[in-house]
Amino acid sequence: MKVQQNIMKGFRISKRENVRDNINRILSEQIDYILEQSEKGEDEIHKSIHEIRKSIKRIRAVLRLIREEVGYSTYHRENVFYRDINRETSDLRTYNVLTLTLEELSSHLSAKIPAEDIEPLSRSIRDERDKLQSKLISRENLLKNLSNELREARKGIPDLPIEHEGFDVFYGGLFRIYGQGKSYLKSSIKKTDSHHLHDMRKRMKYLWYHVEILRPIYPGPLKAYANSLENISIRLGVYHDLDILVKYLQKNEPVIKEQIHQNLLDACDFKKAALLPGIMRMSEAAYIDEPEAFVNRMGEYWKIFYRHA
Repeated sequence: MKVQQNIMKGFRISKRENVRDNINRILSEQIDYILEQSEKGEDEIHKSIHEIRKSIKRIRAVLRLIREEVGYSTYHRENVFYRDINRETSDLRTYNVLTLTLEELSSHLSAKIPAEDIEPLSRSIRDERDKLQSKLISRENLLKNLSNELREARKGIPDLPIEHEGFDVFYGGLFRIYGQGKSYLKSSIKKTDSHHLHDMRKRMKYLWYHVEILRPIYPGPLKAYANSLENISIRLGVYHDLDILVKYLQKNEPVIKEQIHQNLLDACDFKKAALLPGIMRMSEAAYIDEPEAFVNRMGEYWKIFYRHA
């Protein structure tokens, strides 16, 4: 937790640096953290890959924040590079999600379903996960190759075409991500759809990272707002993880009793339904502004922050 707090603490702008240097530092620190994680032993690979994936998402959030400043071509090139890194481990992430979600669900249902009745399914998922993990590790040393690629990528960070100073560098990217999240929220209010909710979650997580980066311009209120976005993202993540388990159960032949199989499906649907009202209520509050009003207010915070430097 302490390491996570430290990496997030540096994920913010500082008055001591201009905008270009702030961006260079934030991106470099995330890559350095990935390099540190990639050097850990195989016994920690689950944790290492999880941390690497989170840092890649933070890097992609920064790229989205400065998209209009650096231009679409540069943004697209860099974003695809980091996106493809995470895609290499997406299947392993899915099996980790299945493992953890089933464990949580089993604990929740322990009074109704004995753990031994669910164990064959848990074991089957773990076996699939471990096979995939072994394949990834043995494939030309995945983490070593990742380190080499990222060391080269780190050298190119100072070349990102950031020409302007001030809030203008962030205006377009912030407007885009906030607007996309609000749009997906409106669609989800009209009709609950797992795809819309997943897309809203991704945009909300990017917005959370953007607010974290800009948090020093109005520390107290933006800390509270960032915490709210993180909280909603976590709930949306639980909803999505349950959805992954549902799809797995529907797609695969039961390795447990059919009634237990159905009970798990029903429990997932029940938990998803219980999560949804809170998610929607909190999300509506998080996106209460129109995009232009939200971004302009952030711009005013920026002016005040630097006026009293």
